[in-house]
Amino acid sequence: MFLLLLLSNNFISSQLFYNISTGLIAFCCVTYLITTIKRLLTLPPGPWGLPFVGYLPFLEKNNEYKDLDRLAKKYGPVYSLSMGKDTVIVVNDWNHAKEVLKNDDLLARPEAYVAGSPVVSFIVMSGEPWRVHRHNTVHFFQIAHEADGSVEIEAPVGYQEKLKALPKYMQNEIDQHKKKQSKEFDDYIDGYLQEQKKRKNNDLNSNVPFDEETLQANMVSVYQAGSETVSTTLTWAIILYLVKYPEYYEKIRGEIASVIGFERLPDYSDRNQMPMTMSFIYEVHRAALILGVNLFRAATCDLKVGNFSVPKGAAVIVNFWTINHDPFLYIKPDEFDPSRFLTDHGTKAVKPPFLTPFSKGKRGCPGEGFANIEIFLYLVSIVQRYKIECEPGSILSFEAHYSTIRKPKSIPPLIFTKISEKT
Repeated sequence: MFLLLLLSNNFISSQLFYNISTGLIAFCCVTYLITTIKRLLTLPPGPWGLPFVGYLPFLEKNNEYKDLDRLAKKYGPVYSLSMGKDTVIVVNDWNHAKEVLKNDDLLARPEAYVAGSPVVSFIVMSGEPWRVHRHNTVHFFQIAHEADGSVEIEAPVGYQEKLKALPKYMQNEIDQHKKKQSKEFDDYIDGYLQEQKKRKNNDLNSNVPFDEETLQANMVSVYQAGSETVSTTLTWAIILYLVKYPEYYEKIRGEIASVIGFERLPDYSDRNQMPMTMSFIYEVHRAALILGVNLFRAATCDLKVGNFSVPKGAAVIVNFWTINHDPFLYIKPDEFDPSRFLTDHGTKAVKPPFLTPFSKGKRGCPGEGFANIEIFLYLVSIVQRYKIECEPGSILSFEAHYSTIRKPKSIPPLIFTKISEKT
């Protein structure tokens, strides 16, 4: 009798567990279907994904921007998709993109950007902390530039290889600045430390982190973003496009000969008399496009992009790759043609508003101005002094590897021949 009772209880327990499990599974499936149907009805059109993971399994790793471009051709200028638990709105044309880039309700970062990170830089901050740190970062860099004409922070030797050493290096720079006796404002670190002291004395914005850890995070983020952007753009420009299209190398050399000569170093003001050089740089930005999509932004309220609904909390990205290859903006966008930016019979280079290699608006790269200076000066200095050729038998490939930015997948062996006069 006891055995029968025990078996009966076990059967009832097993049946109860089965019923609960089945009910939970059914509840999750129904909830997912309801959520999906609601999304399809209220959001821009887009592809179906899988339960819980959304469309993530269908995006090719390190080539996501190409998949987003393919979906734009199917679903139109604005579409939605699920990435895990997040709803993402993808904007693929300039008319809607410029709305996104200037919308103050799309300045936040998704919570996933800062999850698990005890210290973050202003690049991924949101709200008041972001506004304070971005304002001060731009302000400090401007003052430092006016003081000595430079905002550079020297990196340790072999930095592309020794990236992990960068935080330690930056902390050492902070420690050295704290030991300075002079109160003169020399650079960004001085400005930050002065502001930190002022806020501590006056108890300003106590909800905004203004400590050394945040200073270090800001420095690392700005330096990584700036140096990687400049070096990668120059790699595309000098190693690939100038070698592939030597006629532009000769035209830039011709402008150098007539405007600068071969005795003095270039100055950034020279760009105003070098339209072919500037149009070449613009076309490298457009064709190489190292920033395929912008960093995710989060909607802080329900809003509209054009006639499309964007719910509060949704992530929004601008697909710059598709915009830069839009035939309504650029004639024959798959061809490399710097002359598309020349006007007034080739005497003036004009950068259109829809060419945004550093993004745009309040979330645009704060170092854009300095990056533009470096790209121009480095490019002109190298063309001024060197003839660049591939080693015989080398193959030029424009295939790219994309993680945070688009980089050439392979770099051919090159020959740099030093020259001192126009050839």
